Amino acid sequence: MHSAGMHTAAPACGGGSAPIRRRAGACAYGAQRSSTPPGHARPTNHGVFMRRVSVPTLLFAASACFFSLNAFSVRATFAAYALLALLALLRAPTLFARQQRLPAIVAYWLLSVSSAFLVSAFGDFYANFFVKFVLIQTYVALAFWLFASGVLAMRSLERTCETLIYVHATFFIVQLGCYLAFGHFIDFDSYIRESDSEALYATKALSDSLISIRALGLYSEPSFYAMTVVPAGAILLLAKRRMTAATIVAFATALLSFSIAAILICALLGGVHFFAGRTSIRIKLVIAAVALAIAPAMYGVYDKRVNQSADYDALGSRTLVLRELRERDALADVFGSGLFWDERNNVGKTHLRGYQVRDSSFYVYLLFATGVAGATAFVGALFMLFRRRGRRSLLPYLLPLLLFKFHALYGMLWLTLLMFVVVAGHAERLPERRERPGTGTGRLSATGASGP
Repeated sequence: MHSAGMHTAAPACGGGSAPIRRRAGACAYGAQRSSTPPGHARPTNHGVFMRRVSVPTLLFAASACFFSLNAFSVRATFAAYALLALLALLRAPTLFARQQRLPAIVAYWLLSVSSAFLVSAFGDFYANFFVKFVLIQTYVALAFWLFASGVLAMRSLERTCETLIYVHATFFIVQLGCYLAFGHFIDFDSYIRESDSEALYATKALSDSLISIRALGLYSEPSFYAMTVVPAGAILLLAKRRMTAATIVAFATALLSFSIAAILICALLGGVHFFAGRTSIRIKLVIAAVALAIAPAMYGVYDKRVNQSADYDALGSRTLVLRELRERDALADVFGSGLFWDERNNVGKTHLRGYQVRDSSFYVYLLFATGVAGATAFVGALFMLFRRRGRRSLLPYLLPLLLFKFHALYGMLWLTLLMFVVVAGHAERLPERRERPGTGTGRLSATGASGP
């Protein structure tokens, strides 16, 4: 969109007393500026890409940050939906002009909502949780429509992942630094939640260490922090096809949270990237060196917390759900115990608490909640989504992430799946192409339109 100043100067491009060569260069640069789509980087005269964030990208990044807190705060959830709705309202003409993907998006919404209702209707059914699930699916469907219509592009996804990482990591580092410097723990989670919750930062496993707590960031548990930054870091790694500062911050702070799940999943992702990632020998050597350097410390924490049960019987607590899977009836084996039970009550024949179902990974939770039928359908859908050439290489990065204790009402689960689908649409069109670090070439929007 041209400013008034640009319109006034336009006639001067065709004549006047200035040298013709200088004027032609100015006109060409002005044309380049005017033809650059909003939200994309544009090259300067030195070939360096200027960083610029469009309004849609800014709104979506802010919405995603609030959405990552949806399981803990009604206020954050409302802010996430309000910002996404505002973005859709501002870009409504574009959305309604580009409806090619809309039937498929509506079909996804109907299928996900109806399937979740069917597998849950015959068990303990808490209606409030079902309404929350419907709203989550609406958020995901609308966000994908924004990508499919070109309102948001790959650059928007990258900026969103960077924002998620840096915002959460800032609170994490401030919390950890304040404790190490002054011995005072800032419980940010108490400002996020509307109800009281215990911040699980103290651990006997670190009592003799320089870092004697597990920092939490905006959450009440280290694993919740890792469940936000590690997926964002992995997606950013795949989107940019190179290691960036944000990705390093994501994995480094996740490891510093000393979450056992984070340690195991980061190790798996490191192994995947080392053996299957299209990266240089130098990067592989760096990965190997870092892994060897931190392995003794990470194993020490693992040994104390898991093998020696320094804080509680972590292994025993997580295997209670396996006992439930052995003892429940055949109908529950096939269709599960439902997704929307009231967590104020115990569930299952062995009277499990909600956290005992979720803590053993998303895979075990999915088998408990939806049975063999639901788990098979979900895993089958993933393989169908990522079966094409160019998409297959993404699945080894996604599957380890589902070892986190995600559940159906956890917004970051669906945001992670959404972003993987967007990256898959990009990767499918450039299956063999590799970017050189520092270049901005080879970017596509979610619709396949080439970026500048």
